[in-house]
Amino acid sequence: TTTDRMLSHEPRTPKRMHNSELAMLIELAVTSRDVAAARRAQLATGLAQAQAQLQLLQGYARDYQRRAQTTLTQGVDVAAQNNLRAFTAKLQQAIEAQRLEVQRRTAALAAAEDELRQMHMRVKSMQALAERRLAHARRHLARLEQKTNDELAQCGREGPLAPSEW
Repeated sequence: TTTDRMLSHEPRTPKRMHNSELAMLIELAVTSRDVAAARRAQLATGLAQAQAQLQLLQGYARDYQRRAQTTLTQGVDVAAQNNLRAFTAKLQQAIEAQRLEVQRRTAALAAAEDELRQMHMRVKSMQALAERRLAHARRHLARLEQKTNDELAQCGREGPLAPSEW
């Protein structure tokens, strides 16, 4: 690309990364960022599903509690009352397990968001480095062009070259 050609005028030193290496690192960082973004989106979807499941279980518990109250006020035998209490207890266990799952997924999503923020910063800093290098290369090229123009202007003041000087 034009940018790579302009940057290739820069001297390479052992301490300084070559521009093609930097471009490759930027590409890898962008790919990693995109993977992190996809993972974050997947975790957000999973969290939303877990929250919906929790709300559904809580709705079942409320409905069942109302039905149980109605049934108990109408008078039922002891076995039916024990079945109602056992089912309510299992439903509460399921709700608690789902709450824990929502908490786990919330923590996983927060970690994925942190990772994604770090990936964004990494890509941004690498791109800033590449832009600084490009600006440096452009300044260097402009100085070379100015020097060449100055030398040509100096030759022009000394008069035209004779054919023997060509």
